[in-house]
Amino acid sequence: MNHDEAMHLAGRGLAEALQAQTQEANAGLIPPVRDALEPHDANPGVGTPPLEAWEAASERLGWAGMAPPAAWGTLVLEAARVPHVVCAPGDYPQRLDVTALLKAPTAREESNGVVSAGLLESWAGQQKQPNNMVLAAGVLRVAGNRQAAAQMLQRAIADGAHSDHVAALQGALAFDAGDMKKAHACWTLLPEGPTRWHNLGLLAWLTGEPARELFTKARSGIDERDPWHHLAALYADVASV
Repeated sequence: MNHDEAMHLAGRGLAEALQAQTQEANAGLIPPVRDALEPHDANPGVGTPPLEAWEAASERLGWAGMAPPAAWGTLVLEAARVPHVVCAPGDYPQRLDVTALLKAPTAREESNGVVSAGLLESWAGQQKQPNNMVLAAGVLRVAGNRQAAAQMLQRAIADGAHSDHVAALQGALAFDAGDMKKAHACWTLLPEGPTRWHNLGLLAWLTGEPARELFTKARSGIDERDPWHHLAALYADVASV
């Protein structure tokens, strides 16, 4: 790649970043955009774009078109980063803690508290459609409010939520609690496909069983433009070390 090509890519990346920032501000996920430029080091880190995270947390898993809660931007900013991201409603690959993953690939993570509890519980309580309740429960889980997530999930089950969505999230809650046996029982109920392979790959990896093939299957079943594809690819590489 020559200098001109590199500059073109850089300019295109900046344009896309500014467009995404405007969309996020219009959706109420970040404060309104005022200036295109910030003082040097005003934002020393690279944050996860909330709309990209929402797409990964909802659209590919069956909730295309559902708007994120107003507190989603805060959640993405403050939610705990983890080395093992479960493919379940409400979770997203950008939550990966790469440093922790590479430092101790099979170490279990601990919860770091609850994010935006009141706002998210209020939004979750407004959901009336059973499958939307499952997604709301998943968002509460990512926020660290597992008790509220479990309660919302029970409401969704009582109202007839889709069994695959329920199994994916039940397994995620069990996984968070360290109950690998229950998580396995839930995720083996899922149909053959990337969600099942990804999650069973995590269980195999953390219990000392071969996992690379499962992650490779998950990767191959997801479009290359999807961040879940790249997460599965990373896990396949790390799990084979």
